[in-house]
Amino acid sequence: MALEETLRAVLVQGGTAPAALTRGFLAGLRTALADLPAGPGTAELAADLDAVLAAPAPEQPVAVVTAASPLRDALLDLAERLAPGSTSPSHDEGALWTAVHLNALRLSRREADLVRRAAEEAAVRSGAKLGRPGAAVTLHGPKDERLIPALKVDGRAVAPGLAVAVGGAPKTTGPVPAEMAAFAAMVPVLAGLDPGLHHCLQALEFSGLRGLAEPAARTGYVGHLNSRLEEVAGQRRHSGPWLESVVRLHEALCSVVHLPPAPEDSWWGEWRVACNDALSDAALDSGAGTVKFPPGRYRSVDDLTRHDIAIHYPERPGQVLACVRAWSSVHGIESPGRVIYAS
Repeated sequence: MALEETLRAVLVQGGTAPAALTRGFLAGLRTALADLPAGPGTAELAADLDAVLAAPAPEQPVAVVTAASPLRDALLDLAERLAPGSTSPSHDEGALWTAVHLNALRLSRREADLVRRAAEEAAVRSGAKLGRPGAAVTLHGPKDERLIPALKVDGRAVAPGLAVAVGGAPKTTGPVPAEMAAFAAMVPVLAGLDPGLHHCLQALEFSGLRGLAEPAARTGYVGHLNSRLEEVAGQRRHSGPWLESVVRLHEALCSVVHLPPAPEDSWWGEWRVACNDALSDAALDSGAGTVKFPPGRYRSVDDLTRHDIAIHYPERPGQVLACVRAWSSVHGIESPGRVIYAS
């Protein structure tokens, strides 16, 4: 079967984990391609991608209900406990398995380990087989991580999984800080898989948050992220304009959040911290300016931020939940930061 036919066969399985993952990869590739200079074959490749992505997903009747099974019931219970109301009767074991592991990424490491263990024990009890995600669903990163194990039920691959691997990762990307370059490659893929992700990138959404589950919102965000990557790559390393562009890239990456934002000791939170560290190092290495990240109590923020976003989160009233843009001063020109805080 030709590659295009294979892709169409996967995409037509609307609502399944393989379809969502494949669509996320192809959409990210198409957006990145649009931002590159024209070259041999790029127009033809873009047209082919448009044709594949334009294929309508089949409409699923409301009455369709996936057959019950002990594994599906266990995963459904886990998924609903993590994100109430996030499942539907059409979700099969693969979709629920993927959802549970995606939700684990926004939990503290301890809680995430408990959730993963519960999911894997349910899979083993049912006779399902766990595996290593293949190369097609492996992202480049600073360390090897299996974010979503591959899953086979009755010999059928129902979830391809998702992994991060050091092997084969591209060398340092020049002016783009390595941590930010790695995270920038992961975010578009995860945005295509995780319906709980939002963005608050002010250039696109001035005063609030928008769900990245909307294809138009996701396409707009990914295009803007790629533009900011190009801005950094086009500057002389350690210059003032380079530091300004790194601040803007940091904003694009840290503006992707769950509601409420994931804590610092979660997978997502650790990547936010890594981006903060990379930005701090960039400011120190350049000598062109300084950056600051607002403190934990919102009343202590003072004049470091502007156009902040308040969300109702009674568990942590008055706390800064996420810094989505750092305060910066480059060659004496100050730019305010921005935070999400609990009202």
